[in-house]
Amino acid sequence: MEEAEIRYWHDESKDQIHVIHIPSGKTKKIKCRKKVDRFLQVYQVTRDDCKRVRRGDDRLELFKRKWLAK
Repeated sequence: MEEAEIRYWHDESKDQIHVIHIPSGKTKKIKCRKKVDRFLQVYQVTRDDCKRVRRGDDRLELFKRKWLAK
């Protein structure tokens, strides 16, 4: 299965990552420091690398549809 394209950048003032899912236009903010660190580790970038908008694949499946089982 092909991974969907995302664009992301780091907001220094709030220390959070903004992520846009290109196919759907949906957005997410990663706010928790541990989750920000995990995101940066998976994409092998630093906070300084993310000062500008970067492109990548949705490796963490942030926008994957989740089904709720009853």
